[in-house]
Amino acid sequence: MIFSSVQYLVFLPIVVFLYWRLSGLPRLILTVVASYVFYMSWLPIYGVLLALMTVINWALSIGIENCRAPELVSPEKIADEGQTADSLAKPKSKPKLVAKYDHPRLAKAMLLVGLLLNVGALCYYKYINFVIENVSAVVHAVAPFIPQYKTQLSGLQLPLVEALLPLGISFFVFEFVHYLSDVYKGDKAVRSFFEFAAFAVFFPSQIAGPIKRYQDFIPKLRNPLPLTNPLMIEGTSLFMQGLFKKAALADPIAAIIARPYATLDPLSCPDAWIAAFGFVVQVYCDFSGYTDMGRGSALLLGIRLPINFDLPLLSTDISVFWRKWHMSLGSWLRDYVYIPLGGSRAGIWNQHRNLFITMVVCGIWHGATWHYILFGATQGIGLIVHREWCRVLEGAPKMKQACASQIGTVLAILFNTVFVVLTYSIFRSPDIPHGLNLWAGAFSLQGTATLIEPLCKSGILVIGAAYFIFWQLTEYLRHHQTAIDKFIKTPSQNENQAPGQVVFLNPLRLATYTAAAILMVASKPLEAVPFVYFQF
Repeated sequence: MIFSSVQYLVFLPIVVFLYWRLSGLPRLILTVVASYVFYMSWLPIYGVLLALMTVINWALSIGIENCRAPELVSPEKIADEGQTADSLAKPKSKPKLVAKYDHPRLAKAMLLVGLLLNVGALCYYKYINFVIENVSAVVHAVAPFIPQYKTQLSGLQLPLVEALLPLGISFFVFEFVHYLSDVYKGDKAVRSFFEFAAFAVFFPSQIAGPIKRYQDFIPKLRNPLPLTNPLMIEGTSLFMQGLFKKAALADPIAAIIARPYATLDPLSCPDAWIAAFGFVVQVYCDFSGYTDMGRGSALLLGIRLPINFDLPLLSTDISVFWRKWHMSLGSWLRDYVYIPLGGSRAGIWNQHRNLFITMVVCGIWHGATWHYILFGATQGIGLIVHREWCRVLEGAPKMKQACASQIGTVLAILFNTVFVVLTYSIFRSPDIPHGLNLWAGAFSLQGTATLIEPLCKSGILVIGAAYFIFWQLTEYLRHHQTAIDKFIKTPSQNENQAPGQVVFLNPLRLATYTAAAILMVASKPLEAVPFVYFQF
């Protein structure tokens, strides 16, 4: 069951209807059960691992909290921790609890056990065969240099592990690591098991994010937004927008650009660039479409998930790009990799080292292959070069002013887009040779554009232009409150209501309207194509 499948379009209205018929603990239990039904629809065994990890992490967090005696300190002494992408701009004004332990060794031991179990599970299911294959390759490479063991080493074949990668493990492991780390630092543990279970398995974000922070999610779970007309419209609109991105843009583009990434034959220059640009558009529409559908689904349950994309393809540099692309992953890497490594507190070369390591971790997080590691390394190098360029501009005011001009901004966007397109072609390729083959074609300056015809016949260009116009219209409505008020006015309002006031919808009517709106968009039969980020 995926968001763009007919099964989900039936599943969601049923859950929404039951959710608003219940409250308190029954609603929590429904959320957990519905989430496990969604998650286990792929493979029931998936749910066993997630349930086991949920119980262990919850118990460890309670144990860690029981080891400490809280002490109140000023916020200035606290490093940036436990913040969500939405809260980064908020001023720190309230004091916060940090841990002073009565049993520090026991607390640290439980933290280490939790981190080892979480990261160990991720490494076993996702990276064990990558390690085995590379160890075998190294052994075979060094065998000729050890004559006495040459025969044995040359014939050594380490067996691979038959481990089926659990769906979304990279996402929920990162959430568990964040949770245990922040509880150890001093944040309060979630005492209610069902609240923590809902955080761990919440189906709108479970498979491919956004990566939630429990400090942000749990209060919203306890006090969901009332489901008024505007919220229903916002939720269904987000869902339909995501469905459109996925079905009308991402999937057709994926089919057109598949061949250039699957061949080692020489590629023409136009086809290589079309494939490279096409994948960036595809993965953006696919991943942001999933996020839109997930956030829309969550809004229908009264929970606002964090934004994961903020027009990243209009970024003027790679640093801005990573603040706007997969924002929940970027903030997690900053808080739990970059800052613990030393962040920006050390000298310039240590900062560069920390930045490079963080982005290599980002690449490894995406997958257990060398081309993902190379992708992460290129992002790290790009960020380092950008930092050095900023230092150069600080000493050249006129050049800095020119770069800040309209022409300079446009050129910066184009330059950054080319960098993103080229490096993401390595991300898309099945391995490094295929990615380098596409680069060779891109800079060959030869050949004809054979992909233009299928691109035009598919109607993607017209659909994309229509979507752009619709997006501009929604941006206009967002910034003109009067137009929005007219747009959302419904017959459910009566003359006794104040202007702009809306009423609750009956849960049965709400479920019916939601199902009708979504099924109307989905009236064209869709092939349920998995989302790109499901593999991570």
